Amino acid sequence: MSYSGKSVKRLYDDKFVTGRSTYVDDLKVNALYAAFVRSTVPHGRFKVSKEDALKVKGVIAVYTGSELNQIIKEGIGPWTTYIDPRPWKIPKWKFAEHETKYNGEPIAMVIATDKYSARDGADAVNVDYETMDAVIDMERASKNEILVHKELGTNIGYEGNFNAGDVEKALANADRRVEVEIGNNRLIPSPMEPRGIISQYDGINLTIWYSTQIPHFARSEFSRIFGIPESRIRVIMPDVGGGFGSKAHFIPEELAVIASSIKLGRPVRWTATRTEEMMATNSRHNVFKGEIGFKNDGTLVAIKGTLDVELGAYLTYTEGLQPTIIPPMIPGPYKVRDLAIKSRAIYTNTIPITMYRGASRPEATFIIERIMSTVADELKMDDVEVRLRNLVKEEQMPYVNPFGLKYDTGDYPTLLKEGVKVMEYNKMKEWAAEERRKGKRVGVGLAFYLEICGFGPYEFAETRVTEDGSVIVSIGGTPHGQGTETAIAQLVADELQIPIEKIKVVWGDSDAVPSGTGTYGSRTLAIAGSAAVASSRQALEKMRKVAARSMKADVEEIEYRNGEFVHKKEGKKVTWDAVAREAYSGREPGVTASVTLEGDVTFPYGVHMAVVEVDDYGIAKVKEYRAYDDIGRVINPALAEGQVHGGGTQAVGQALYELAIINENGQLAVTYADYFVPTAVEAPKFKSYFAEKYHPSAYLTKSKGVGEASLIVGPAAIVRALEDATGKRLNKTPVLPEELIK
Repeated sequence: MSYSGKSVKRLYDDKFVTGRSTYVDDLKVNALYAAFVRSTVPHGRFKVSKEDALKVKGVIAVYTGSELNQIIKEGIGPWTTYIDPRPWKIPKWKFAEHETKYNGEPIAMVIATDKYSARDGADAVNVDYETMDAVIDMERASKNEILVHKELGTNIGYEGNFNAGDVEKALANADRRVEVEIGNNRLIPSPMEPRGIISQYDGINLTIWYSTQIPHFARSEFSRIFGIPESRIRVIMPDVGGGFGSKAHFIPEELAVIASSIKLGRPVRWTATRTEEMMATNSRHNVFKGEIGFKNDGTLVAIKGTLDVELGAYLTYTEGLQPTIIPPMIPGPYKVRDLAIKSRAIYTNTIPITMYRGASRPEATFIIERIMSTVADELKMDDVEVRLRNLVKEEQMPYVNPFGLKYDTGDYPTLLKEGVKVMEYNKMKEWAAEERRKGKRVGVGLAFYLEICGFGPYEFAETRVTEDGSVIVSIGGTPHGQGTETAIAQLVADELQIPIEKIKVVWGDSDAVPSGTGTYGSRTLAIAGSAAVASSRQALEKMRKVAARSMKADVEEIEYRNGEFVHKKEGKKVTWDAVAREAYSGREPGVTASVTLEGDVTFPYGVHMAVVEVDDYGIAKVKEYRAYDDIGRVINPALAEGQVHGGGTQAVGQALYELAIINENGQLAVTYADYFVPTAVEAPKFKSYFAEKYHPSAYLTKSKGVGEASLIVGPAAIVRALEDATGKRLNKTPVLPEELIK
């Protein structure tokens, strides 16, 4: 039978639904516990007094930055696989010594025999502050009147110009010119499992149990930071309860845990409290201000403006992606060729910002879709009509956008037309208009998206046939809740023509899987799945050679089908399992094949629709969410649909509820009680459709990616529906109740 294309039930989920999964905090390791003392000012010099803390029962040690940084040799830097550090101004980021740059920054570490003593010890540490001028607001920081890092001489960490065509000429020739301001406010990714780490150092080897999306990059970074060879570092990724990009970066607390374990020669562990998790990973916050030009027929001809991206106090491992990926993605699926976008990244005395699900593509999509809706409103045109007038056509594929991105395959206009029909957009618009005539504030909105995903530079996979004929597939991708391992098992089972129950997929241990890049950017099934297919093909070829040897035939005389090796002339057959046993009897026992597959980006796309209702208090609810996507070949529709549901629910949060408020003291002014992550109550009813006539990627799987699609386009669709419901112009997320009723 063929497994691919079918909604095979997830293979490894029993432990998750029966409470038997094992996260970092569940690991039974005899370790000391860490707790952190955090800054209460956004900028200031400080002095730590340890004496009282050391008197607390159970406290082993209290460390400051000057002690920890003797072991933390190098600081946290940008992800150089994807970020060129040369145009950046980057401050040194280690454990704070003498001067703190943001409210909540760790400034001392307490080690104790149990977590409660560690917390009591941290509370007993005395800190004297000499406050310094701080800059919390991004716009004010851009004026450089107060510097976050005096040594940089500026708060502008990055400035780049993305120019294409002749924007001034295009604006001059436009029939209409309109100013726009579009933004996303700061939010918090909020994975169910907070960050966690255990470090063990035996004097030679360093073992890290780590809630991460990138164990192999972590190994490399820990090697660089601590000066320990990669061969002596093992990073183990237990079950991970969500990441959304926030677990693809490093924070000083984690480096301090490793440094203290090295210093003490004993294992040390730390699991973030929910409050600490909220301070560890803030995301988004960017504003685009500019001008657009368009023709009276709805053709967009020019975009000019400045994109400001907030960094917080330091450049995190991933945030450097934002100011360099958002601008080239702003044209999206549309033909506009004349653009001039200044992109700036700005330091403030606030919690450092990291990437979050979609990482730059939600921001770019929100900007271009708000622009499209602005054109429609100004010309009183239909949203669909405006987009059809501007979409790149199939005959233009592959299409190189004005900034050099090469869109691989797709038929955007046809998908939009099909999507409008399948999602019953026009029917729903008529229904909403009728509801509004009855006095209800109901609206329907849609938005189109083009995603860039399938990122390389490579991915690793190994296929090993065991003596009993089972197959172990090791992948460099690192699923952490998506169920991708089931889809990869489907692909391998089809490739080897054996039951899926014989396949075991493993990942997340840098000693067991020699190479890998991780799971992020909607890439895993396309690139890790293709690597698994390629390594399985090689393993099958090796099995064919073993079969030929056992049947005393030439390899060319052996064909393989449905779990049997067949001698073409003599008709003799040997089963898969028999050949596997035979493989372990030769001079080079076993059958193993590994592949490091290079990859390049691919571009899924689609149209999503939201139905909203706003009550008399301005409280909005997304009643229904419909999606129509071309994500290439769909390997497991149920898994893909699950990604649409998850991303769509987070889109509801970003569009309506989630706002990480930073007060005038630079303090995160929300708790988990009043930071509104959508629950099942707020989740809309979903309908998800995938294009039957899909446009494949160049990967062996022919798939593209769907992990982030709904969060990329969802906020734009929901905000458009709110406009339909209320008649207001809205250009930022989240949209607050007071904005809907004022």
